Amino acid sequence: MKRIFLEEAISENVTITGKAANHLANSLRAQKGDRIIAVDKFGNTATLEFVDFAQDKIFAKCVSEITKVAAAKKITLADCLPKQNKFDIIVEKATELGVDKIEPLISDRTIARPGNFRAKTKLERWNRIAKEAAEQCARDTLPEIGEIREISDWLKEIAPTLGHFINGKFDGKGALFLFFYEKEIADNLAAILREYKNCDCAKEIIILIGPEGGFSEREVREIKSSGGVSVSLGKTILKTDTAAISALSIVQYEIN
Repeated sequence: MKRIFLEEAISENVTITGKAANHLANSLRAQKGDRIIAVDKFGNTATLEFVDFAQDKIFAKCVSEITKVAAAKKITLADCLPKQNKFDIIVEKATELGVDKIEPLISDRTIARPGNFRAKTKLERWNRIAKEAAEQCARDTLPEIGEIREISDWLKEIAPTLGHFINGKFDGKGALFLFFYEKEIADNLAAILREYKNCDCAKEIIILIGPEGGFSEREVREIKSSGGVSVSLGKTILKTDTAAISALSIVQYEIN
């Protein structure tokens, strides 16, 4: 069954407007009596049945119990902006792989540095891509996409929320922060994820991927001092978009 994401809260009667109504009526050829799964921005989900159509509007009624989307392990992907429109692919695939938040960052070696107007346009496009990907893969939630900002500012924000590894044990006092570093030689990712999975704590993982050219030495020191754990994706050097998809796939497999 197809699904849509609504800005308004799901209730007994729902009016679908805007692009969602146009997509349902013209692209999906929706008709009276058709049903669809709806998810609202408050985390509620239900089955709706179309009862009437008007210009740019579809009227629907709720034909199931309204339930709350179950909270699961939270995964944040922070990725330094790559060149061209590669971040579009990262947003799409990260959404399909179940990420909850996407943080676009600027690092020392980031080449793409959009100004305020272009940044706003990019955020609008990324949110549209995430919504389309979520509907396509039948997700119950939309990922949150943060503002484009400097990696140092982001690190200062998350540092107080992180847990730490002490003598190979995760203390469970916050999120697990993994940064994938091409110069890391230890084959430690599986062991770290197993230790984290067995920890009796709230499950939240932050994954950080570097830009073309990798992290600078200054950034590596800053990331580690903030609580980041350096891990490797193997001996080959991956492109930043490939690394993001690979890292998310491994983490999802190990913890879910």
